[in-house]
Amino acid sequence: MEFEALHHDATTRAGVLRLNERSMHTPGILWYASDRIDPPDDAVWLLSQNGDGSLSHAGSFFRPLPRQEPCIPPSFVYPDVLPGALHEQAAGWNSRQAGDIHVVSAKALDDVGDASMYVLANARELFSNPRRFVEAIVAVREAIGSQAVLYTPGLGRPADLAVLAYCTVDLADSVPLVESARQDMFLSVDGANPAGAYEVPPCRCPGCIDGEGFDGLLQHNYNAAMAEIRMIRHAIATGVFRSLVERRCQVSPHHLSVLRLLDAEHGRFQETRFPVQAGSFAATPLSLSRPDVERFRRRVLSRYRKPPSASMLLLLPCSMGKPYSRSRSHNRFHEAVGSCGNPYVVHRVVVTSPLGVVPIELDAVYPAAHYDISVTGRWSHDEQAMLSGMLERYLEQNHYDLVVQHLPNDIASFVDIDAVNTCRGHPTSGGSLDALTDMLREETAPYDSVSWQTRKREWTGALLRYQFGSAGLLDGMTVRGRYPRFRVFDSDVQMGMFVPERGLFSLTLDGACWLAGLDRYWVEIEDFVPLGSVFAVGVVDADPGIRCGDEVVVLHDGDIRGIGEASMNGAEMRESEKGEAVSVRHHV
Repeated sequence: MEFEALHHDATTRAGVLRLNERSMHTPGILWYASDRIDPPDDAVWLLSQNGDGSLSHAGSFFRPLPRQEPCIPPSFVYPDVLPGALHEQAAGWNSRQAGDIHVVSAKALDDVGDASMYVLANARELFSNPRRFVEAIVAVREAIGSQAVLYTPGLGRPADLAVLAYCTVDLADSVPLVESARQDMFLSVDGANPAGAYEVPPCRCPGCIDGEGFDGLLQHNYNAAMAEIRMIRHAIATGVFRSLVERRCQVSPHHLSVLRLLDAEHGRFQETRFPVQAGSFAATPLSLSRPDVERFRRRVLSRYRKPPSASMLLLLPCSMGKPYSRSRSHNRFHEAVGSCGNPYVVHRVVVTSPLGVVPIELDAVYPAAHYDISVTGRWSHDEQAMLSGMLERYLEQNHYDLVVQHLPNDIASFVDIDAVNTCRGHPTSGGSLDALTDMLREETAPYDSVSWQTRKREWTGALLRYQFGSAGLLDGMTVRGRYPRFRVFDSDVQMGMFVPERGLFSLTLDGACWLAGLDRYWVEIEDFVPLGSVFAVGVVDADPGIRCGDEVVVLHDGDIRGIGEASMNGAEMRESEKGEAVSVRHHV
């Protein structure tokens, strides 16, 4: 049994599971089959006792059944509510039965072995309690590692599949689809409803059009689950899976509890798995606690520092268009600031939800250039607390002689800072822009003039600090090009370039020497030259701080072998034996 991850997004991955020349895409569904229950025609892996490539079940400690490999081994499982000592006792017996597949209890994870697939004991019982389920999933996934496949038996309703996948579950099964059909329940991503509640079925699948009774309803439930699985895989491949999960959780308090508990209590577990790049998303109240959004806020406070030449802070509202500096409203702000006569003494910072404060130098990085939000002029208490707290911490770390807030009243009314207010009604009105220019003209006059070349170098340094935690690449270097495609040169040798499509700097082999000196974002490989990709099987070690999408340097025994983009996080590179670890851009 082999698993290979193909795409990473949010906490999970889409991949392929191979067994005996059969391949199954994940996240996926194991289809229950018996003499009375037919699986879908295109089902790949079956839960059955009939062999023929199916995944059989060898029963339990009390009722063992003949093994037909591959199979879920017999297991000794206590209810989760019983004391941990009993689970530990049972785990020893379960471990002795395990092969490629291992049944594990979340209360006994000292000896999980190195199986390819793990079956979560008491999955249904755990899932009924969001807090216990989250605790169990986090503990099990950290114990079994990122490479193993996790299966939660008895779970697999369409409404559950997205949140299960977000919880790093790779496989569900069709048992609840069959049970729901027996109970005359019509399943969808919005939940379960009695089939008789509809005068006309709200679906045009073959089961609803041509089917009748139990068989028709079962086919519908199959189709609903398969459609959701395909939607999940597509969302992962396109980098919008977290947005899909947020939408699904809006209709289920149970699922919402799972997501909120993960965000509130297991941020680190999620963040290590979140890529540094993803697709665009529409911000919701849940987006305030997105791990990638919190990572952005944390890096702004820990890595970013204001341009040294900037003496005045100008707080501006966000814009509908992204990046801000290319939007119509911010072009007007730019013109107003430019008219003051010494514009680069002024540092523009955008205030917004869910990101907090966004220095203008970072407006092309993810997620600053990739979100949209409903603008109503009403800020929730959570949004106000987030923005006020972040702005306070930002000002503690970045000193300005003067703070100017050019913010509409719905923001200015709760931002409690010592600032000059230049907004007269709407921020882009003629009166507001004139007031901004006049005030800045007077306040910037005493300062020495700052050139665009100086600011461009500082802008580039801010991007490098945000991405790598250091701006040292600029030492002795020159910056060329127009925003946002700034290029760093050593004489005529290019070291790297900011790529707005990635929202990150891409380095050349010459730039890789600098990155290697940071002792971070490194991947140690065996003795070979990576011509196109470094696969996980060739990785010896990797910086645990690497996230999927990061710029990384490929090394062997201190020698640079290449530079490229991480396709896995650092921990997964070390654990995995399948899949691409680094997409190499340049090699020696």
